[in-house]
Amino acid sequence: MQAIILAAGFGKRLRPMTDEKPKSLVEINGKPLIINALDILDACGVERTVIVVGHMREKIIEAVGYRHGNMSISYVENTIYEKTNNVYSFYLTKDYINQDTLLLECDLFYREELIRKIAACSGECDIMVSPYDAETMDGTVVFADKNDKATSLVVKRFQGDDFDYTNALKTVNIYKFTKDFLANKFYPAVETYIKTQDLDNYYEFILGSLVYYGNDVRVLRVSPDEWAEVDSLADLEAAEKKFAEN
Repeated sequence: MQAIILAAGFGKRLRPMTDEKPKSLVEINGKPLIINALDILDACGVERTVIVVGHMREKIIEAVGYRHGNMSISYVENTIYEKTNNVYSFYLTKDYINQDTLLLECDLFYREELIRKIAACSGECDIMVSPYDAETMDGTVVFADKNDKATSLVVKRFQGDDFDYTNALKTVNIYKFTKDFLANKFYPAVETYIKTQDLDNYYEFILGSLVYYGNDVRVLRVSPDEWAEVDSLADLEAAEKKFAEN
């Protein structure tokens, strides 16, 4: 199994901290976000991690290198990261769509058990989620039936003022795809979108269309105590308190 980490963006909401370092190297209690991710992936037996870089790419490559423990590290550069969003960063990984894959974003801090849980899932596509909390969460949400099959996935731009969050689940931004689902369903849909629509959107939007058309996409429910998304200085402070014992 391999992992893909999307780490090309600015991290504007973490300024001034990200004026001098990329978002992925922001530290939680002394440990950079991406190093925590790589430590866990290596411990879980992931053989290769592909990192999509853009903003301050040299600093990421210098900090990470080309090997982490027993895991090889490859890089893909998004040279137009200033004009694109994560759907394009994912699209650039086309040369690595050849095995079961974990897809992660670089602004996450989490415990090892989460990766072990999703790696053990047997669905074609598994989405890690937690119960939605309007006080602390923002972004893409998923709804699922009693058997944990996703019934809809809604990105933030389509959550209007009257959006009903009852039973909503927040995406953790950790996904697992089988080789077949990735190569024959998800990536072709992303490629079609890139070639016919635009580059400034989210891969979740494309995944939502696959959910809409009835593909077997599953959710994996985890406690929000096990992870933190670090988008802002307030998120950073909250994450350091949550993981202070580590």
